[in-house]
Amino acid sequence: MATDFTNEMIPGDNFNAPDINFQNDTSNAGSDNPELNYVAPTEGEIELKAIDDEIKQAYYRDPKADEFVIGRNQDAGWVGVNSSDLGIIVGHVTLPLAPTITELTQNASGMYGQRWLGNNYGAKVFNIPVTIIATDADEYLKNTELLSKALIQMGNTEAPIVFGQFPDRTFYGHFTSIPEPAYIGQGSWDATLTLQFTASDPHGYLKQVIGSADNTNKLEIMPDGNDIAKPTYQFTFSSDSNNFGYTNSKGDNVFVGFPDDSNTQDLTPVVYRDPIEDVGTFTQITDMSTQNWALSNADVTPDAAVKMLGKHAITVDKFWGTPKDYTGQATAYGPALLTKRFNVGSTGDWRVSTRISHQQFYPRAYQRTEFYLLDKDGNRIGRAGLYDSGSSNNGVLKILFGKNTDEENANYSNGFGFIGPGNTKWALDQTKNIGGHEVTLQVNQYEPNLTVDRQVSTHFTQCLYDGHDSRFLPDAVKWQRDMLTVEKWKTPRDSSGKATGPQIYTKEVEQDRASHETVPNSSDIWKNSTQDYYKWTQVWDSAMGETLTWSRWHNVGTPNPGYGNGWSWRSTSYDRGGNWDKGAGRVNQPGTITSTIKEFYYDAPNIITNLWANFELTKIGNQIHLLVNQIAGSGLESGNTVLDYTVTVPDGFNTQVAQIAYFFGKTPIHEDKITKTTPADNDKPASYEYVKPYQDDRLTVTDLTVQSITTAEALKKAHTIIHAGDTATIDTETENVYINGKVANKYLSPASTYPLLTGGQSESIQFFPTADKATVRYNYRPAMK
Repeated sequence: MATDFTNEMIPGDNFNAPDINFQNDTSNAGSDNPELNYVAPTEGEIELKAIDDEIKQAYYRDPKADEFVIGRNQDAGWVGVNSSDLGIIVGHVTLPLAPTITELTQNASGMYGQRWLGNNYGAKVFNIPVTIIATDADEYLKNTELLSKALIQMGNTEAPIVFGQFPDRTFYGHFTSIPEPAYIGQGSWDATLTLQFTASDPHGYLKQVIGSADNTNKLEIMPDGNDIAKPTYQFTFSSDSNNFGYTNSKGDNVFVGFPDDSNTQDLTPVVYRDPIEDVGTFTQITDMSTQNWALSNADVTPDAAVKMLGKHAITVDKFWGTPKDYTGQATAYGPALLTKRFNVGSTGDWRVSTRISHQQFYPRAYQRTEFYLLDKDGNRIGRAGLYDSGSSNNGVLKILFGKNTDEENANYSNGFGFIGPGNTKWALDQTKNIGGHEVTLQVNQYEPNLTVDRQVSTHFTQCLYDGHDSRFLPDAVKWQRDMLTVEKWKTPRDSSGKATGPQIYTKEVEQDRASHETVPNSSDIWKNSTQDYYKWTQVWDSAMGETLTWSRWHNVGTPNPGYGNGWSWRSTSYDRGGNWDKGAGRVNQPGTITSTIKEFYYDAPNIITNLWANFELTKIGNQIHLLVNQIAGSGLESGNTVLDYTVTVPDGFNTQVAQIAYFFGKTPIHEDKITKTTPADNDKPASYEYVKPYQDDRLTVTDLTVQSITTAEALKKAHTIIHAGDTATIDTETENVYINGKVANKYLSPASTYPLLTGGQSESIQFFPTADKATVRYNYRPAMK
């Protein structure tokens, strides 16, 4: 069994593949493709769509005439905030006829008048009269705070807004004026103000239109709207291809790739592809003793589980069933997944591309998503992933090479590997150093073996007569009090009686009853006021058994001069005694030991704190290029690079990758310390209590592609750029092209013009390659001037 435990503490904290026979996965190359792009939905699919549409309609209901919705983006799944939830009523909003117009003129010598050079058309400005509805000061304060929080935008992203008076249009902009409210009248908490919303892009966008090209990959379209629309075209390939793109009726086009000719070869064939649509394509490792390789300072838990998140991602369902207790060690636990083997070819050059995400919610969490590169014998080549750093929200990106952690560290110190938040200026600029502070944790530890060493019980009773002057008050009040207070000194002990921790003191009022009743008054009724104390002390000792001492006294009371000035008490009797019982042993009283612990937390979020990224490792010759690009919420690369780094492989180091493994790991931190365990009872499983519950990181894996590189010069020559099962996107708005979500502008022809659509004008578009190789879908947002 291979193990790789480092005995590393949390920073800052008080062999065989699953397939027996070798298999070379060619990613469904040569699979048949349906001749037609469109298949009529079944009755069941139609019914399900109708139900889905009904749910969406209720979820994204149009605002009423006196409402607006800010922040709604149905495509991204954002419901937005309705103005009615902010305690306001919206008055009549006028749709501006045109954006702001700036005239451009030039004075010319000797010219009568000015030379007009044209107009600049700016933003559209909406004046939104609103009334804040409130019945009192508290409601007014609450509504104004809600309004302020919803309308004040931080950052550079503009928000979408939908007005109830024209709910089919969405405008994008920001609030440029939020004046002080003016009360409607004296004594009223209702107030009015006029908000100003500036749409930097003056277009009003209609709902997204989605469609497909016909079975010849041709599109005849009359776009909605009355202005320019910027479509996105999505290709799904059933065969390998050298290129893709489209041409419109005017001859304008986008061409991506290389021309079709008989000399072009696929010099980077896909040898393994998993779009991660099913957990069943992996083997889950439940015992690392079956493997030749080891996780880095981590171990699998046999009762861990993974699940699908959406249609194309795997995430953690649970890191463990029976929890791992906090020990201070940095060892991580969780599920591990193993792919089938593959063959990258005789040159030994390859490219591995996979997407993983890491989103931290609790700053002190210590978790990770990583993938391992393995050779054909199941030995570890290296690993890469996104990691929490422990006691901080400052995440770390690691790409390391070696059979174990010691070899990784040695290689890294010689420049073979990378550890850090990235190496580009953009990535480093995302770090926000806020500073460090202590976090106080209250630990309520349940202790089943807690013996009582000493107990002091005090029983107090009091009878008090309050009659004042019987000449004026015929009745008096008789007050009675009965209270029992118990103090205990307990020690946690093992089965032999030996103390395993410090003595714990507790004081508890076990009984406290009070009552009063009316009684006939008299001039000296107060003389019947009494107090009685009974105090007994029990001490248990292993040699003496139980020793008991007690004392008892009786007090009588006298009211102090002046009504309401309290009482004076004097003792009229007192006695005491004791005994011991050598046969009485200590009493075991399970209980809770409460303590506080201070842990350090450094607040410095960086790009790794919340990152979805594509890892691309390309090995050619004795160099490995490490590229990590950020992925946007749309699933396409954002254009931001986190890491762009090249390492040199030492002589003799084996890089012949033949298998991939993924690991989702969690290290128990102080908050995970188990404070109480309730054993399983029949069908009811065991349950556990912890120091502090918190939300785990969101860790996912999406998409895996492994390519063989036939020659070292393969990437520089004309070759097949896309394979069966791949997807491609042409985004005319950003003027970017993508293959499997990765920016592929390097294949873009310089003659590409990204032709757009115009609302109300018919257009004919021909896509390529042909429909037997790829199907095409499109979407666009119609724009209104």
